[in-house]
Amino acid sequence: MNLEPSEERLSALIDGELAPADAEPLLEQMRIDAALRERVAQLRLGKELVRHAYAELARPRRPALAAGGAPRWHVLVASMLAVAVGALLGWVAREPGQPAAFTTVELARQDAVAQAGAAERIVLHLSSSAPQQALAVLDRAEGLLEAARAAGRHVPVEIVANSGGLDLLRTDVSAHAGRIAKLRGAYPQLMLVACGQTAQRLRDAGTAVSLLPGTVEATSALDEIVLRMQQGWTYVRI
Repeated sequence: MNLEPSEERLSALIDGELAPADAEPLLEQMRIDAALRERVAQLRLGKELVRHAYAELARPRRPALAAGGAPRWHVLVASMLAVAVGALLGWVAREPGQPAAFTTVELARQDAVAQAGAAERIVLHLSSSAPQQALAVLDRAEGLLEAARAAGRHVPVEIVANSGGLDLLRTDVSAHAGRIAKLRGAYPQLMLVACGQTAQRLRDAGTAVSLLPGTVEATSALDEIVLRMQQGWTYVRI
């Protein structure tokens, strides 16, 4: 029986502060535990609301004045509420069973997912730079896509890469750029997603990050995986 993870541990997961070996058991637990997925989503929402609130406060702004010259604080409050509501809608505004309006990246891909015509939707998660793991995720993706085509079905498959796994999707270090290009040409339903947190850490360290054509950069791997789980995708950790 899995123990309930602490708020501190979940917070570290959301912030991308856990090592892959520590994050993967939590992601596996989330895969089978809908309540835990909801808990993570709510905690992530709270962090997002705080972030938006501080961003709003940091903007230099002259308060509107009432007739007597006193600041109209209700205007500021309304502004803050608008930020909070906007963030809330971006995370959870959806009808039951429908995809969340999560990121602009997701909006750009909804048409492809809507055309699937099948219940199976698979997200493959790669967090290791080990050569055998990179081969494994590509072999798994190709096998799934080939099987779906042979059965006359359209099955979206998404590779989400973070930590060392991002090397698979980087133009300067990927050993599989040619194979990935061929797979994408043969199977338009194959989607590639890079973790924005991993990419930003590399940029902060002075490393230029260039991604393979067709790769989109999500806010984080966790955001993408939680979103897909909430949408009913099958999560597979490589």
